[in-house]
Amino acid sequence: MENAFVEGKFDPWACGKRSDPFNYDQPERPEEISLQEAIERFIAAKRNEGRSERTLDTYRGIWRRFSERVGSETLLDDLGTSEITAYCHDNSVSPATQHKRWRHLQSVLNWAKENGLLTSSPAEDITPPKKQEKLPTPVRKDDLPLLCKAVADGYREKRREGYCRPGELIWAIPVFRWAFYTGMRASEIGRLKWEHIDRKRGLIRIEKQKNRKAQTIPLIDKACSVLRHAPEPRPSDGYVFRTPNGPIRDRNPKSFAETASRRFCKARRRSEIDRDLTFHDLRAGFATALADAGKSAHVIKDAMRHADLKMALRYVNVSNSRLRSELEDTF
Repeated sequence: MENAFVEGKFDPWACGKRSDPFNYDQPERPEEISLQEAIERFIAAKRNEGRSERTLDTYRGIWRRFSERVGSETLLDDLGTSEITAYCHDNSVSPATQHKRWRHLQSVLNWAKENGLLTSSPAEDITPPKKQEKLPTPVRKDDLPLLCKAVADGYREKRREGYCRPGELIWAIPVFRWAFYTGMRASEIGRLKWEHIDRKRGLIRIEKQKNRKAQTIPLIDKACSVLRHAPEPRPSDGYVFRTPNGPIRDRNPKSFAETASRRFCKARRRSEIDRDLTFHDLRAGFATALADAGKSAHVIKDAMRHADLKMALRYVNVSNSRLRSELEDTF
């Protein structure tokens, strides 16, 4: 009590809380904020940490649907386990969605606890929904020529009929190959400029990744050969890959990624491939090719620029699953 008096926490001559020797050292009640204000503060904090807007939109959407159930003006400190359990273990949605809801709500509530907005997280005692582990569906080495051929055939057909201009469709072929040989995301390819490629040192500089940080990755010979088919002109501040009439120096990388994704889906439907693939599966194909070659999960993690080994191990599992299937066919 003497120490508290010196520190100004306890005053025996004052009235109220500071005059009670049993209460002066008790933690204060967390600030009362609504669910709406809580998510706004969370989004602002994570944006400052460098999280992508796409990731933040996911958090915002999941929290918004949760708030609609319990009321957006509900105080954060009034949340109970029953409301969170009902939302996360909702049988009307898939197990993957249930687990996604639990994971995102847990992140927001843990952040609120760490920042003094909650004394404890009501999600701590909730059993997480079971997550169905879904393995990646990679583009295989044998798939890549089929996809490129589908683009080329479609281009020749449309050219004969006069439905497209020179180079209007086949620009997608080097983009597909580049994604497969580098493991770059569509948006990263959309931002790639000639000044980011160092052929002498064999490096590619990615200015903005998913985590908003810059990084260099190796430029292998297969990827380097793709650059010969990149469009002209090639100024240092110009984009490496673009449509024939696309902007050389200024564009929306997200729009480019969406266009490349649509071209990929059309090529997949036109090809002989009967699996449901997306443009992102080119990146998965890059990782699986490493696993097929016997590379370790640590090598795959570094090549894919993942934060931990969890994702890398999934590609190893895909490779092992394929090997087992081939052995079964053989014997």
